[in-house]
Amino acid sequence: MNGGPQDPPGNAPPKRAIRPWGWVRDVPRLSTPVFEVLDRWAVSPKDGLEKPFTVIKAPDWVNVLALTPDESVVLVDQWRHGSGAFSLELPGGIPEKGEDDLEKAARRELKEETGYGCESMERLLTLNPNPALFGNGITTFLARGARPEGPVSFDENEETELRLVSVPELREIFLSGGFTHALMAAPIGFFLAKWPRLP
Repeated sequence: MNGGPQDPPGNAPPKRAIRPWGWVRDVPRLSTPVFEVLDRWAVSPKDGLEKPFTVIKAPDWVNVLALTPDESVVLVDQWRHGSGAFSLELPGGIPEKGEDDLEKAARRELKEETGYGCESMERLLTLNPNPALFGNGITTFLARGARPEGPVSFDENEETELRLVSVPELREIFLSGGFTHALMAAPIGFFLAKWPRLP
């Protein structure tokens, strides 16, 4: 089991009256190129009985909130098959096989989807996509000094359109509900809440 944070980092875990369930075993149900569906058997702390739950096993994901020297934010617009609509997003994706360094994966995804490199990169936020189903995490990196470095390098079925927006424009899009992808809206909202007081 990998990924998302259990309690806010840097904070002591809250005192809880409820108890955790005890993991017993995972039974594979379905395997796809991007995730596995499992029956996760766990022991109830209330009655001691084993019960199955559907969970999705996926690798950790990354995305990048990249700022250019003039403080424009690098976004990508792309078609999403789940929603059947275009989605305005941060560049990002899945680390490649053997790519254990999430920052390295984030730099690669930024370059592949936008053609941009950056001077520096730091972790902004790590979230769990949906704790009811997922055990992985999605880490957003803040990149500074983002500049064009070369051509994009799309996967066979990938195509994005680059959009540069100022931070005030980013806030406008966010407040108008223009980020329909929850995993983009959350780190963008986090960034906007801290801007310009980021370290």
